[in-house]
Amino acid sequence: MEILYYKSAICPKCIPTSRFLKELKSEHPEIEIKEIEIITHLKSTIKDKVYSIPVIEVAGKRFYSTPAKGEILGLLGIR
Repeated sequence: MEILYYKSAICPKCIPTSRFLKELKSEHPEIEIKEIEIITHLKSTIKDKVYSIPVIEVAGKRFYSTPAKGEILGLLGIR
């Protein structure tokens, strides 16, 4: 179960999303969150067609803001 999280350390909109994912991880330690810092991974970010942040990608679905916890858990198959 993996979540891709495109972010930047200098992005103010990423702060609440980072907090959300940290809380999610503490409640469900089986979830793997792969953080991709766009500044240091610019080529792969462009290749992945990420043009704004934050972006959370779960099971092929992208969220451009903090999604509902239930929606993320549902996509991961966690009830």
